[in-house]
This record gives sequence, C-alpha cells and structure tokens, in this order.
Amino acid sequence: MNKGPKYNFGFLATPVPQTSGNCSSDRTGLLSLSTSTSTSSRPESSSAAPSASVSKLRKTSKGSAFCTPRPPVSRTPGSARTLYTSTSATSAAADSSILVAIVEGRGQARGEIGIASLDLRNPELIISQFSDNQSYVKVTTRLNILQPLEVLMANTACENGNMTKLFKLISEQFTNTSISTVQRKYFNESKGLQYIKHLCLSEYGTVHMEVAQKYYCLAAVAALLKYVEFIQNIVYAPASMKIVFRGSEQTTMIDANTACNLEIINNRLNPKSDHCLYGVFHKPQTHGGARFLRANLLQPPCDLNTIATRLDCLQELTEKEELFYNLQSLLDRFMDIDHLISLCIQIPKQESVKTAESKIANIIYLKHTLELADPLQAALTGAQSPLLKAYFQSLQDARFQLILQKVQAVIHDDTHYQKGSLNMRAQKCFAVRPHINGLLDVARKTYTERVDDIADMVRQLGEKYSLPLRCSYNSARGFFIQMNVGGKGGGPPKEHLPSVFVKIGKYKGTLNFTTDDMIKMNGKCTYIQSKNYYVSLSVHFKFKQVSQSDCVFRSCKRISARNLPDE
Repeated sequence: MNKGPKYNFGFLATPVPQTSGNCSSDRTGLLSLSTSTSTSSRPESSSAAPSASVSKLRKTSKGSAFCTPRPPVSRTPGSARTLYTSTSATSAAADSSILVAIVEGRGQARGEIGIASLDLRNPELIISQFSDNQSYVKVTTRLNILQPLEVLMANTACENGNMTKLFKLISEQFTNTSISTVQRKYFNESKGLQYIKHLCLSEYGTVHMEVAQKYYCLAAVAALLKYVEFIQNIVYAPASMKIVFRGSEQTTMIDANTACNLEIINNRLNPKSDHCLYGVFHKPQTHGGARFLRANLLQPPCDLNTIATRLDCLQELTEKEELFYNLQSLLDRFMDIDHLISLCIQIPKQESVKTAESKIANIIYLKHTLELADPLQAALTGAQSPLLKAYFQSLQDARFQLILQKVQAVIHDDTHYQKGSLNMRAQKCFAVRPHINGLLDVARKTYTERVDDIADMVRQLGEKYSLPLRCSYNSARGFFIQMNVGGKGGGPPKEHLPSVFVKIGKYKGTLNFTTDDMIKMNGKCTYIQSKNYYVSLSVHFKFKQVSQSDCVFRSCKRISARNLPDE
C-alpha cells in the first residue's frame, strides 16, 4: 500500500501541527503512536487488532516493534489535552516542523541527557549531550528554543504508568507538543553512529569523531531517524545531510520562565499580539530567517567578536539605503531554501503521481533559487563589513553555476516559478526540454489539445446560452466554469441556470459549476498529466550534486542571517 507521510507541509504552505490521531492506523508492523490526544483516540499496537482497547495495547506492548503505552496525564477522565494553551510558545509551535528525540541515562547516569533534533523542512540534524540537574533547566530551555512539533522518548519513561520526572515535566510544560514513545531498543548508539557516517556531508564528516563516545546523543539519533523515515515513508539520500554537534558554549542561557516573563517571543496577556521583543522586529523575509531570529533571541551569543561583527553589518545597512532596499527586494523573491533542500534529499519509498509531480516542482523551485544567486551577489558588491564580504565571497562558489547548468541541460529556459495552480501546472507540464523524450512530447501535445477543447466547450456554452462564462482551474477541483452574478454584465441567479450545469456553488458574487462533459474531460486531462509527470521524472536530472554540495547549505545560513525587517 502506498502510505503518505504523516506530516505534509507543502513547499509554499505554512505547516500546521497535527494531533496524534492523524497517524493512519494502517501503519502496522513497525509503529504505533501515543500523543497528546485522549486515550480513546490512540492507535493500537501493531500486534493488536484495530478494535483493541488501550488496556489490551499495554498488555501486548512488549511484542510490538514501536510500542507507545503512554499513560494519561492527570486530568478529567475522558478529556483531551487542549492544544495551544502555552502562552510562551503558541505562535512558534503553530509554525513548527521540528521533531526531537530525548533519552536520559538511568541509575547513576540519571541526569545525563542526549538530544537529537531534525527539522522536516531543514536538512540539518543537530545533536547534543550534556549533564543536567534535577530541575532539567537545560532540557526545557532547549525545547523552548526548538518548540518541537513532536517529542520522541523511550517507552521506559512511562512504563507501567510510572512516568519519569523528565517525561512528566515535558508533558506539563509543553502542552502544545505531542509526545510519542518507542521501544528502548531503537535508541541504539551503534545504529546512530552508522546513520551519521552514512548521511553526513563530507564537509562535516569530522562530527562522527566528536560524538563517537557519546552514547546518549547517538542513541537519540538512531531512534529519531528511524522514526522519521517510517512516519514520512521516505529515506534520506547518502551524504546529503548537515550534521552538527552543538553545545551551549558562547551563548546566553535564558530559561523558559524567564523568556515568558520578559515577553521575548510572546505577549503574556495576549499571545496573538506583536507587543513583544520578537514582534518588534516585524516578520522576517524568509522562513529560515524566522527560525534564525527566534533562536538568537532565546539563546543570544555572548562572544564579543560575534556581536561586534553583527553590529558592523547592521551599521552598514542603516547607512546605505540602496544596499538595504536592494537586499530586501531580492529576499522577497527567495523561497524557503532549507525546505527545498530537504525535499531534494528525501527519497520516497514508493513512487506515485504525487511524488513525481513534487519532484518536478522542486526542480523548478531549485532553478528559480539558483538564478537569484548572481543578482544577490551583485547587490552585495561594494559591501565593506566583514560579514557581508563573507556572504559575497560565498556566492562566488563555482558549484552554484555547475548545479544550474545541470538543471538547464534538462529544464527549459522559459520555465519559471509562477503563482497560481494553473500557471504552475503548465510550467510543470512543459518543464523538460522538447525532443529529449518522444513519449513526453506526444503526452504534452495531447494534454494541450484537451485543455483547448475544454476552453472551446466553455466558450460554446457561453454563446449558446448567452451567459458570461469563463474557464477556471484550481488544484482541488480541476477545470470548472465560473460566472459573475448580479450587477452590470453579470449572469442570472443560480435558480435560472440551464439544467446542463451541475455542482453549482456560490462564493460571494461568483457562481462555480461544471457539466458532465467537462467532468469527463477533466478526468482525461488528469490521466494524461499523470503520465506526463512519470515520463518527465524518468528524464530529470539526479539531485546527487545538489544534496552533496556544501555551498547550498552555506547559502541557506547566509540568507537566513541576512533577513531584513519590512521597515
């Protein structure tokens, strides 16, 4: 069965956290989830029947691969945990796509913490290991910075209904975060080290030597990557991920309560208000910039050289208006590069029409982004501050042009990212250059003829019934007919339409409807387009050079750091 990912953000869409019940119950054989919803909605263990009760799940948990016997937090029986009740983290969690695995030592090693975090929209795995006290201030501070969508812990943290202090603390303080548990055996340090050696880019290859003796962070890596690959139904390409071991050196630690009291991210009285430190900076230009800004506000650097370098950059931007506005206009045109790279290195376990279409779209987005490298470099020409000079030099990397040439060898020069689902559908259809594949050329010609037939049919219907009809398209409905009602040049109301029109709906001053013939032609267009995507995918270039180029990862960091406010 072709299983879709648990979290599907969409490249241009803002992600919305899903509750635990969104995990499909057919994901048996490997994993069952326990999350922040009430006990009655939890999926069953893979070894239990779909109708099994929670008590039966707990009895059979030892036989399942990923088991999740999470006990309910103390509250009214039968009630579900309310999402987004945390004043200090609500807005950040709404845009979160980070998964975190946490493991704590037992016995004499209690207090030794290993953490691994992976943003599903950013191909960077961050791992940490440190000793914490019994208040777990370092853990809560780290989670407050990350604001994860989901936290992964070993099932021994809540075994037989006895929650560890850390498990209970996370459940109570991060009420908008789902918690899933897996069997302790998946927290395997040797598997974690294998993952790091297999996935890490060569430029960051020394990280495995840093963490070779750090059992807990390696164990967290193994469980996190195994979990992500399963729930998302993907595998990561070899040598494609930036993996870093990150401590808290040269940064200022601000615990969660202090951040809340100082109103750094949210206003305490009104979480939706911009009257906080984060709101003062307005909305950053890119998603990466938002993450970068938030991390620096909650864990600001205390290294004098870093602070001085950033101040020099800020001074130059305030003194040179032309430089400021040129960079601002260019950043408006950039997409979320972190997310784009993440999509490029994720290999679906099963190909489908949706994955084929997504890959073709990713190539178009990549081409759009690479074409902005030269204008961005030109805008930075003449910059004097050391930070901006470093950004300028990083954009001179010859690998940007090498990747762009690989793209242009297959993708048509006139193919560009455009807003609107119909425009992008056309761009994806004709993205691959002609005469590369004969079957593709025939499929595209057939598709064009079908689209023209639909447009002609709408025109003929308008002439036949003397109605101001126009052909429209959206990704959910396909091609359909629209007509303005009322006013000058408008058509008749819904009740007076001819019987040939079906599925009539009204939105504001517009009627949307279709015909039986158009529904059939829509089906033919969809079928032809799916074949088009498959053939296009068979000739598109591989992402190997993209995923293995450190310059792309560095450009993400540069663009994130160069975010500019609106005013």
